[in-house]
Amino acid sequence: MTIEKPFPEIIFEQMQQKDLEQVMVIEKESFPDPWSESFFKKELRKRKKYTHLYIARLNNEVIGYIVFYIFRSEGHILNIAVASEYRRRGVAKYLLASALEIVRKNAGEEVFLEVSVNNIAAQGLYRQFGFEVYGIRKRYYSNGEDAYVLRKDL
Repeated sequence: MTIEKPFPEIIFEQMQQKDLEQVMVIEKESFPDPWSESFFKKELRKRKKYTHLYIARLNNEVIGYIVFYIFRSEGHILNIAVASEYRRRGVAKYLLASALEIVRKNAGEEVFLEVSVNNIAAQGLYRQFGFEVYGIRKRYYSNGEDAYVLRKDL
């Protein structure tokens, strides 16, 4: 599978501790209830076989990231975010395509994720990749919003 780069010089690589400051800026500007820095630190420290944290780097700057798990034959996208000045420029699509390729190469057969029923932009992105509504999680988010559970066969 060819993954289209939104910028020729963009790099998709594993997240490191040194990236956390920039990741946290993106996290906080992207979500009303952001993950804590300690979560990222813990996941980076443990580096479990099934935990994957990747960034998109452009000119030495973290412009987006994705966090996903692969367990047995199932992938689960946990978090994807892009710096506000790089949104709607293909970075999220690049991150997601790259992650799905890693899941596929690791014998993943299907991928799941949750998305707010109100996040129309994200739902559009996931539909481009063939994700379909699999179910709904009532009051999934801390603000009481429901989430669609989306699923995709690989």
